[in-house]
Amino acid sequence: MTSRTATSPRQNLWASLAVAGCGAMWGGFWYPLRLLESFGIGGAWLSIIFFAVAVVSPLPWLLRRSAWEGFGNQLVNGTLMGLAFTLYTVSLVLTDVIHAILLFYLTPVWSTLAGMFLFRERLTFNRGLAMVLGFGGMIFILGFEEGVPIPRNAGDWLALVSGMLWASGTLRSFMRPSKGVSLPVFTFCLGGLAASIIVMLVAAGLDSHIAHLSNVREGLPWAILFAVVFFVPPNFLVLWAAQRIDSGRVGILLMTEVLAGAVTAALFSGEQFGLMELTGTALIVCAGLVEVLGRR
Repeated sequence: MTSRTATSPRQNLWASLAVAGCGAMWGGFWYPLRLLESFGIGGAWLSIIFFAVAVVSPLPWLLRRSAWEGFGNQLVNGTLMGLAFTLYTVSLVLTDVIHAILLFYLTPVWSTLAGMFLFRERLTFNRGLAMVLGFGGMIFILGFEEGVPIPRNAGDWLALVSGMLWASGTLRSFMRPSKGVSLPVFTFCLGGLAASIIVMLVAAGLDSHIAHLSNVREGLPWAILFAVVFFVPPNFLVLWAAQRIDSGRVGILLMTEVLAGAVTAALFSGEQFGLMELTGTALIVCAGLVEVLGRR
């Protein structure tokens, strides 16, 4: 079993900034998805295309036999996170965005509890404060007009389960890291591709719109381009960072996705961004600063 990756404070800072930056990038991920769906490519097919492109990206670094060391262990990690990403994507289609995001971003809670009970990690004041600030910021941005976001339908349950799976995968990545990032990226994309295919087949059997496919010739080049630009680089960065900073911190820093999603939606879709959203943004930024600058 591979031991934890030893990191210096400088490496820890860079890993934290990488996760926060990727969360911000994913916050604008909705725009190309909507554009591609306008071509007639359903969400399930987009997930397949993105993972199919991404699974090829690390292969040049996996030509050496030594690069496959620990494949079985990394396959478990990758399957957990790939399945989590796929289920979260599907949940955004099956339920309202507010419930999906809040239920998925309970991830830091699961990660922190698992670290405390399984690995005897202590809950520090900084970690607790960062969680309160982060969840408070999401409440301000997303609001609770429809009540407390408890699971109400299949999409809600998928969002909740996806957060648990993501926490499990990132926790295992931190406790059982790989020597490089290429193998974790490959197994993550392989697990996500398999999960996406299963979701597409189920959706097709139910005649769901997420399995519809048309205008492939026109939309496919754009789907591949968006996968290369918006999907592949964050995969490398997040999975590299997940082996260097603990799972709870990864979940808190990824809350920048909520922040960026609110800002980009206000800029490009005309959605509201007022005092509540501004307050939530400030709280999430503070959560990230507390988590990055505080000692574990």
